[in-house]
Amino acid sequence: MAGQGAVEPPTWIAFDAVGTLIFADPPVHLAYFRIGRRYGSQARPEEVLQRFRAAFSRRATTAPCTLDTAVAEGSQQTSVTGEERERQFWRDVVAEVLPDVNDAKRCFEEMFAHFAQPSAWGCFADVEETLVEAQRRGFRLAIASNFDGRLHPVCEGHPPLQIVDQRVISSEVGASKPQSAFFEALLATCGCRPEQLLIVGDDFENDVAAPRRLGIRALHLDRTGAAPDSLRSLTDLWSHL
Repeated sequence: MAGQGAVEPPTWIAFDAVGTLIFADPPVHLAYFRIGRRYGSQARPEEVLQRFRAAFSRRATTAPCTLDTAVAEGSQQTSVTGEERERQFWRDVVAEVLPDVNDAKRCFEEMFAHFAQPSAWGCFADVEETLVEAQRRGFRLAIASNFDGRLHPVCEGHPPLQIVDQRVISSEVGASKPQSAFFEALLATCGCRPEQLLIVGDDFENDVAAPRRLGIRALHLDRTGAAPDSLRSLTDLWSHL
């Protein structure tokens, strides 16, 4: 029996996806550069990176963006999201980043399909060990992501991610982090109370501050080690439980 005032361990651990479990490989801006070149773009990689950051940040203030990539920082969601709105968001971003392609429609379709491929993503080195250990310890596992339906084939193509019990994806639940509706959907999917859930992610506002405001425990992952009181690796998780 736990002592008086003891905190019960969670029964579920939900991990953010991009930046926490997976990363774009090659990086997002290089994928844009390479695909853009095939359609006549003359933009250099550094130009593509600058345009992508600007386009993502600007459009994210008024439209739903659901790819929680570390390339673009500081965006917050206020809009209802969905698969069609997600697709339009990325169509607009690609058009702004690569305005000089000779076939905008085909370029976008190839770009959108690229990020649905498991080969476009890598798993961080600490992912498999952490998920296997979490399962061994009896935790149920979830992915809680501001992505879209493309995350399903990505996860299915990476064996370490196949053991995860649930995936909660913003475009499928109609709300995105840091909105409370997203976390309510996550709790409903897991069938647990706030105190039974722990969220781990690399975006402090989306993955840590927002769920904490709802009484959900959360841990920040910062592999650079720059943020105090943060995990430097997913394997540090066990020292915080």
